[in-house]
Amino acid sequence: MENNITITINRELLIKPLKYVTNIINNKSIHPIINNILVEIMDNGIIFFKSTNLEIEITSFIKNINNKKKYSVILQGKKFFNICRSLPKKNDIKLLFSDNKVIISSKNCFFKISTLPIDNFPTIDFIKYDIEFYLKNKVIKKFIYATYFSIADNDVRKYLNGLLLQIKNNILYIVSTDGHRLSIYNSIIHTKIIDYYVIIPKKSIFELFKLLNNTDELINIKINCNNICFIFNNLKFISKLIESNFPNYKKIIPKFFYKTIKINRIELKNSLNRISILVNERTKGVTLLFNNNYLKIFSNNINNEKVEEILEIEKNNDGKEFNINISLNINYLINVINVLESSIIKISFTNNISSIKIEDNYEKNRIYLIMPMKI
Repeated sequence: MENNITITINRELLIKPLKYVTNIINNKSIHPIINNILVEIMDNGIIFFKSTNLEIEITSFIKNINNKKKYSVILQGKKFFNICRSLPKKNDIKLLFSDNKVIISSKNCFFKISTLPIDNFPTIDFIKYDIEFYLKNKVIKKFIYATYFSIADNDVRKYLNGLLLQIKNNILYIVSTDGHRLSIYNSIIHTKIIDYYVIIPKKSIFELFKLLNNTDELINIKINCNNICFIFNNLKFISKLIESNFPNYKKIIPKFFYKTIKINRIELKNSLNRISILVNERTKGVTLLFNNNYLKIFSNNINNEKVEEILEIEKNNDGKEFNINISLNINYLINVINVLESSIIKISFTNNISSIKIEDNYEKNRIYLIMPMKI
């Protein structure tokens, strides 16, 4: 390796990949090495930036830099990113790597920071994979948005702390549950691949979501029994997986519902947001009274304050008379209604002790179950 190297990069071109890789760095980590990023300068005009928190690894890169030498080093990621970001916009940044330091300069600004050799920088080995397929950037973003909120937080049952990605008969199922609610999203995969399933940790899903946008860019997904890898045009995201068996969620879905009502989604959302002002802060409980003519929502709190609202439901002529009270966590309801898209949604129920099902009126690729609660 050469003793020193100098490269010049446009500020905006540099800080974008640095932002990606420094997102997962936590300077409070008990492992100081992972506060750093690995910088690999190649002789073909590409610079790689890599970071890890031991569970996730992100690699981004810049192409076509005028350089003919190889050089690798690690340096403090957040510090390097903050320095580069602080420099004048739309200017070039000059980087001189030499003798365990890097000099960063632009216009009249000058910084010198320490670097370290690349020894012992941890990486996630991902060479062999069992399956490979492609999904659009916006499809991945959509299924995370549709299911992320019902992943558990630090549950003793490991499988609840992640998102199930299951492929069966060329259909992709994305499932999450915290034991009180269930979210299911499905999408067709147009490439023939074997049946497979993995559980992706919640933290990894959260970080992946930050990298996504609503584009048609195809993302290459590779999976083995230990890791999952998402390869974008300009970066690579690898996550370790949760080693656990996800329960048969299809058994949880009732095969029969006594009644289904249709209601305006925005009106219901606005009503629940109003009612949430007075719900019991501890239980978050709200009661829904369904009958043939309307939906009444009401709640009270420990100060004996009360709120209720009546909403119209879409009339139907199936001849079934019903009058059912169901108490639910209001936040669970709001979470679901926020991610549905139709102007009219369907709510199905059987009695006051069974889960309700909520879905869009026309879209068939997602369903939500919420268990009732005692108030």
